Amino acid sequence: MQKSFSKHPFELHVSSDFGELWRYNIYAICRASIEDEVCDIVKCSSEVAEAGAELSQPPKGYNPQRDIVLRTESAQSLVVYIYIIPHTLPATLRIEDAPPFELRVTIKHGATTLHDVRHEINQWSGENLTISCCGVD
Repeated sequence: MQKSFSKHPFELHVSSDFGELWRYNIYAICRASIEDEVCDIVKCSSEVAEAGAELSQPPKGYNPQRDIVLRTESAQSLVVYIYIIPHTLPATLRIEDAPPFELRVTIKHGATTLHDVRHEINQWSGENLTISCCGVD
């Protein structure tokens, strides 16, 4: 029996307008599948400093344009793992002075948007996101 095959790739876009995003390393992994068989794995990392760096300001040469865009081969389903890991904690010791920031995650399958959510990220602990999507043909 021939497997049905999607004609569309998936696209992941991760972005944030948070002015202190430099305090975080961001990792994204996309696992694309056709009928439960992995057909593509793509990944990207946006690292600023090593864990525990405790920087007082962005490092020299830091580029605040840190959008992540990943594209897979054509597939039927996608699982995305996004890790936002702080290497530098907020300057304040008061939790109420460091509210969560927004990280926008958009997933498209071809021209169809499957996921467009602004996730709240804890400034102290960061976040691990897992998002599953099925494509639309």
